[in-house]
Amino acid sequence: MPRETDALDLQTCERQLDRIQAFIPRLDTKVSALFAIETGQIAIAALNLMIGDLKVWWVVTPLLLFLSAAAFVFFNLYRCTYPHLNGGHSSLIYFNEIAELREAEYVQRFGALTKSEFKSDVTAQIWRNAEIACLKYGYLKQATIAAMLSLLPWTALLLATSLAHLALPKLHG
Repeated sequence: MPRETDALDLQTCERQLDRIQAFIPRLDTKVSALFAIETGQIAIAALNLMIGDLKVWWVVTPLLLFLSAAAFVFFNLYRCTYPHLNGGHSSLIYFNEIAELREAEYVQRFGALTKSEFKSDVTAQIWRNAEIACLKYGYLKQATIAAMLSLLPWTALLLATSLAHLALPKLHG
């Protein structure tokens, strides 16, 4: 058991909380970038479908594969943006728990905290934020992998719609 003089001070704990929280905006930036890329791909695919023919299998197949992958990407980006908010039971730092208290109750309970109790709450919040960041990274990783894999059917769709545009007038003419 550490001696009291070896224990971390509250300021160190708060800096650690800030470090963990700094990961979340980085994740959100990557989510926004991947969302923009995926949305752009869908727009380009839609423009190409205007000249393609959805009656031929070699256009529909890559379209369905691409849209399935895009749906999976968006689902994981959503999960990354809105992780589960449970946890932080009885915390006076975690916003979700604070919001469940009445203002007067929060003010009274927070004012009655000892330095040791507050430090304990801060360290619990460090753990909870790390858990949230880890979930977000996992969802972002799944979305990124799906986006990379969606490049294959997206490219095939672009080629198929180009070929359909070139070949179908000859087939119908």
